[in-house]
Amino acid sequence: MSRPLVVAAALVFVLVGLAPVAGMLARLGPDDLATIVDARTAQLFVRTLALGGGSAALSFLVGMPFGFLVTRTDLPGAPFLRALGVLPLLMPPLILAMTFTVVTGLQGGIAIVLVLGLATFPLVALYTARALERIDARAQESALLAGGPGAALRIELSLALPSAACAACFAFALAINDFAVPDYVSSIGPKFAVYADEIFASWRSDKDTGRAVAAALPIVILTLAALLPTLRLGRGTTRVSLGGDFRGAAPVALGYRKLPAFLFVVGVLVLSVGLPIGRLLWEAGGGSRGFTTANLASAFTSAFERTSPNLRASLLFSVAAALCTAPLALVLGHALARARRARRSASLIVLIPIAVPAILFGIGSIALWNRPATAAVYDSGAMAVLLFIGRFAPFAVLALSSAAATLDPRLEEAARLAGAGPVRRLAWIVAPALWPAILGAMVLVFVLALRELDAAILVPAANSTALFRLYNAVHFGRDDFVAALALLMIFFVALPGALHALLGRRRLEFLP
Repeated sequence: MSRPLVVAAALVFVLVGLAPVAGMLARLGPDDLATIVDARTAQLFVRTLALGGGSAALSFLVGMPFGFLVTRTDLPGAPFLRALGVLPLLMPPLILAMTFTVVTGLQGGIAIVLVLGLATFPLVALYTARALERIDARAQESALLAGGPGAALRIELSLALPSAACAACFAFALAINDFAVPDYVSSIGPKFAVYADEIFASWRSDKDTGRAVAAALPIVILTLAALLPTLRLGRGTTRVSLGGDFRGAAPVALGYRKLPAFLFVVGVLVLSVGLPIGRLLWEAGGGSRGFTTANLASAFTSAFERTSPNLRASLLFSVAAALCTAPLALVLGHALARARRARRSASLIVLIPIAVPAILFGIGSIALWNRPATAAVYDSGAMAVLLFIGRFAPFAVLALSSAAATLDPRLEEAARLAGAGPVRRLAWIVAPALWPAILGAMVLVFVLALRELDAAILVPAANSTALFRLYNAVHFGRDDFVAALALLMIFFVALPGALHALLGRRRLEFLP
């Protein structure tokens, strides 16, 4: 790999991903640090820890059996159910909270835990499925001969357990840093204050950036601790060669357990997909005034006409962020996979932008770019694109690092001996082999940027997005416009995956 190319990519990552965090830390003072140990901060810490733990536990308890059933068994319609199970992860959690709380009547911490748990269980299911797909048929056959079906099942689940646990760590980190769901649930019921609320309030009330950063420090440390296991998972990625004789294990026959297993999977999908979409369709079609298809069509037409500038801005910012992130993540991910020294510390540095609460990252971006020298950037849509690149490039870098680790380095060595330079090797050897992972990383960044709200709330350039318009509208009242706009958001978020499922020949790879 070309050292100047890696250095240039690293500098870009530092500018968009680390500089906003560093700028915030520089504003800390002794008086700000004193607030970390006060009684209110301790209460927020315990409450946020309980929120994250409950959400992660729910995502694990639902996601691991879900991933096993749709991947390794003869469950009817498993491929379709597996694809449908990704949708809760794609939907903005705010939309799930809007519908789940209305239908169930739940409020407070219980509602937040259930919403965030249902929103993140697909992560555990995807990690579990990926681990199970890597089990060689010979290992399954050996377990069957040694101890029968029970032993084979125990071995498979034990091999998938580390991946599922790492995904639960991601779910924990996402839950404790979420602002939109606790904010919405608190707006319709009793207040449930968490760290993200404290950070937002410290900034919004008196622009006290030092206090906001101080309030975030415990949660940043907790998030980094939760994300550390994901680095071990990345290092443990199975390396396969082009000449390998891998054989996938045969599906597990459920027998009399097929019906309860099917009911479990369908029940999870009804709660996490059917309930929110069904409720929104009912509201958009007239709701208590009387549902009609004419009302539904009118609501969609009105919502599209009223928010078309917001939808265009969301799509433009998200596509631009995805396209700009791809080459950056390819260079850094490949360099990270080939690094022999300091790989763990470099991976930890990559995680910093997603370990910081999105609200704080938004504040840091304002502090970094809102100055006369960069006013043209700050006042334009480029600011929103930079914000999304800085927030979500780590996911793409880790995903491509994991994919590059499976690529036989002898291919690059042969190209080097043939006279190909570093850039040419990257473009003609590495990139084609990693194309599913590159495309998957782009789709991941697109989806995350399209559904991002927390970091976009404070940055003016990102206030033109459709999700921010929905966030404002739902706090002023529920009507058919709000429901139709939420459905439009779900449609555009799910569109890339749906198109690839219909037209693509290879599965997207976007997990680290």
